[in-house]
Amino acid sequence: MRKQFIRFVCVALCTLITYTGAAAAPQTISLVFNSSFEGPQRIGADELRRKLGELAADRFVVDERGSISAGSENAIMSAVQNDTVDVTVVTGAVVSAVVPEFGVFDVPFLFRDAAQAKAVADGPVGTELAAHFSDKGLVLLAIGKQGFRHMTNSRRPIRTPDDVKGLKIRVLPNPIYEMTFKALGAEVVPMEFPLVYAALKDGRIDGEENAITSIATSHFEEVQKHLSMTGHFFAPIVFLASKEMFDQLKPADQAALLAAAKAGADATWRRGDEEDRKMLDGLRKGGMEIVDKVDRQPFIDAVKPLEPEFEKRFGKDLLAQIRATP
Repeated sequence: MRKQFIRFVCVALCTLITYTGAAAAPQTISLVFNSSFEGPQRIGADELRRKLGELAADRFVVDERGSISAGSENAIMSAVQNDTVDVTVVTGAVVSAVVPEFGVFDVPFLFRDAAQAKAVADGPVGTELAAHFSDKGLVLLAIGKQGFRHMTNSRRPIRTPDDVKGLKIRVLPNPIYEMTFKALGAEVVPMEFPLVYAALKDGRIDGEENAITSIATSHFEEVQKHLSMTGHFFAPIVFLASKEMFDQLKPADQAALLAAAKAGADATWRRGDEEDRKMLDGLRKGGMEIVDKVDRQPFIDAVKPLEPEFEKRFGKDLLAQIRATP
């Protein structure tokens, strides 16, 4: 009888240990993004992974996969919506194709500087925009910074809107990007980013527009002669999670993932002007001619006829609120 009791206790303990071990096994979170080695998506994703390990290493393992060959950002977004990817970090203009309300960040010349953009992202506007993601199968975790976008091309320096006219300019497949460059007189060519370098090299397009980081890390100085610091769009990057995955997490785990994403976003906001200056120096050394002082007012005037369309899409009050943000 005593032997049977001991055997029972041993079996019970083994069962408990097995169950406890299975219950404590950390959950694998897939984190997929398209980025060069020094791109803001990678900077943010790396910090998200590090911070989540600090906060909940016993509960999460992050399977981070990011490169310029990871697939288009639109395809990655779709995978997150379909719950085949858990978390991603993508360009804001890609997000607005799925969540139109987020497109307010795409309005040209809306932001004076990065400090204003951060105040908008972290303030009531960012909170209001987050509510529009749920019915798209997404959770907005945090908003980070890609930076102001500028124009490059292989034909001539761009100093005024007249210099843009007739150029074949690649833009993200985004309606506001497209209408903005049409208003500037460009021949607009929507194209996914992984295809851009080859299209610039073989002359299918004359130019493109992007943040300094993307221009430098993609080595566009090899296929573009001119860079003009127009700062026409401010581009955020967006940390997103699959709603299906997120809703299955315990509240403490949701909080940890949100905090880790916020840390990732903050890492991108900390990337400052000095890093851009170093990259611009590298582009100059690579042979790129840079127009670093551009009078933006003629460009602002050229796209002013689009204002009624922006007011219709986003509301006059919201645009005024953003412009008034210190």
